[in-house]
Amino acid sequence: MKRDEFLHLFGFGAALLLTGCLGSCSSNTDDPQPGTTPGPGAGAIDFTLDVADPANARLNDPVFGYVYGANDQVIVAKTTAGSYVALSAACTHQGTSVQFQPGSSNFRCPNHGSLFSLGGAATQGPAVGALRSYTVAQTGSVLRITG
Repeated sequence: MKRDEFLHLFGFGAALLLTGCLGSCSSNTDDPQPGTTPGPGAGAIDFTLDVADPANARLNDPVFGYVYGANDQVIVAKTTAGSYVALSAACTHQGTSVQFQPGSSNFRCPNHGSLFSLGGAATQGPAVGALRSYTVAQTGSVLRITG
C-alpha cells in the first residue's frame, strides 16, 4: 500500500470514528420522552415456551417467577394464582428490561423504579406508557405467546 493510500484510509476511518463519538455524545439519555420506547410490532410475537423445561425453571420458582422469551423482547411471568402473563420486556421510559415481583404481583424497572400492573399499565412513574400485553395460551406444559 502506498503512503498516500494509507493516509487517505486512515483519515476516512478517523472521520467515521469521530462522527460516531460526537453523535453519541450529543444524545440525551438522562431524560428521554416517556412512552417512546417501541415494543415489538403488531403480529411480531409468536413463540412457545415449555414450563417443564429445566431452562425455564425460574418461571416456576415462587421467589423469582419469570423468564424472558423472543430474544428478550417479552417477559413471561407466573402469577400467584398460577396463571401466566406475557408483556413486552422493555420499560416504556428508557427501555431497560423490567423484572417481575411475585410478592406484589407487578413488574418493576430496576433503573428508575417504574411499576407496571399484571396487565401492563404503568402504576408508578417515571414511565407513563403501558407495556404491551400478549396472549398466553396453555396446552399441557407448553405456553404459546402471541400478539
